[in-house]
Amino acid sequence: MAEQISFLKKGRARMEKKCFFCKKTYKLDRSDPQYMKISKNPQASYVCKSCNQSMQKDAQTSTGLHPDMIDSHDKFLR
Repeated sequence: MAEQISFLKKGRARMEKKCFFCKKTYKLDRSDPQYMKISKNPQASYVCKSCNQSMQKDAQTSTGLHPDMIDSHDKFLR
């Protein structure tokens, strides 16, 4: 699995990673929430936003729990 890191005109690094679940390739830059995790550990798995949301919905449906029910203060951090 060879990930590429390239530099854009403005000097911002960009990486390409495959989603762990859907296997599509995505270009990540510093604005992606998982960028820092992957830049520190290039072997770390990446999960795209679509798969992440799908997994969250599945977990909420199967458990009956919503994130706001678990931590009422968490909604202020989103």
